[in-house]
Amino acid sequence: MPPESREPQEPPARTRVETIGLVGLAVELLLPASLSAALLLFAATYLPWWNLRGRLGIGVFGVLLVALSFVLSVWVDARTLRGRRLAGKSQLLNRADPKSRLVKFVLGGLVIPVAAFAAANLMRLPDRRTPMALAAQLAVRTPVASRESQLASAVIHARGAAGKVAGISALQASGSPAALNQLFRIAAEDPVVSKGGAEARALAKALAAYGKLATPRLLERFAAAGRGHVASSPGGRDAFERYFGAGFEAMKGEVEAAAVDPATRAGEVARLQVAEAQLKRSLEEIEAAALAARDENGPAGFVMQTFLEMSPGEAADLLSFARQVASDATCSDGVRGQALLLVARLGGKGDLDLLYEQLGSPSPLVEARALQAIAALSARLGPGGGNG
Repeated sequence: MPPESREPQEPPARTRVETIGLVGLAVELLLPASLSAALLLFAATYLPWWNLRGRLGIGVFGVLLVALSFVLSVWVDARTLRGRRLAGKSQLLNRADPKSRLVKFVLGGLVIPVAAFAAANLMRLPDRRTPMALAAQLAVRTPVASRESQLASAVIHARGAAGKVAGISALQASGSPAALNQLFRIAAEDPVVSKGGAEARALAKALAAYGKLATPRLLERFAAAGRGHVASSPGGRDAFERYFGAGFEAMKGEVEAAAVDPATRAGEVARLQVAEAQLKRSLEEIEAAALAARDENGPAGFVMQTFLEMSPGEAADLLSFARQVASDATCSDGVRGQALLLVARLGGKGDLDLLYEQLGSPSPLVEARALQAIAALSARLGPGGGNG
């Protein structure tokens, strides 16, 4: 074909390349820090050991925020690098040359995350909280309460004794370690239980049903509440002196002044002294009963009552503990009396000596419990006393 017949060829059309402008640059700078913060908050929500309310947890969050933001900044830059290179000089912002990329890494991976972290911990919202504190509160997952926990909460907030006893019985029937934890929670948090009554008896029976599984924690509770407790002392004589001493002395003076015959005067004074002695004994018994109720309803007394509710097989390892408490003068009379009953329940013939020693106790309560323990142990041993 002659050269004249050739048609001039048009230059190939250039592919139009979209440049990444100011909006793209802003996205590449802000996206790493924003995405990193969201991922870290999500992780803190599901990691129980990561507490964003403490300084250590917040510090870890800041370090990870900067590190993750820098990694994401490099990753986002790599994803847009080819397009920016094709754009060439038409790409006025966010260019592909090494200097521009380095500036973007510093801004998006270091400066912006650090500035955002500082602002989140220094700025104050209208309610005086910082944005970081608000984020930490939102990140905390509210655990779903277990059925045992719901039962225990219902028992603690119940107003009637029947409801409390029913809830405690339900936890006892569960027989699970979680139910045992909630029973100890009731013992620690419910003020009604510490006053005795049907609720305390039901709780003692429920804990006793767990036997040896509950014993270590019961012993810890006793050590925390019972050691160093000053022993109770009978206050009948003090009560007599406070309320009746002066009256009896005045009455004696009137009898001696009114009676002319010495024999009559002596007889009246003797009868008055007999009445005085009877009143003192009655006051001592009343005081001892009040002290017993106070001691046996206290934390240490509650533990001893729980041990008394256990079966002998489950409580067999508590004999040495019961002997020690029964002989410990620093424990209250009520607790020592319960320990004597526990010795009678678990011990043998050799423990009769310990029980008889308490018959000379100055405390009417301890002496009465010693008599009960001797009777119980003697009946259990039988005529031969073969368990010694």
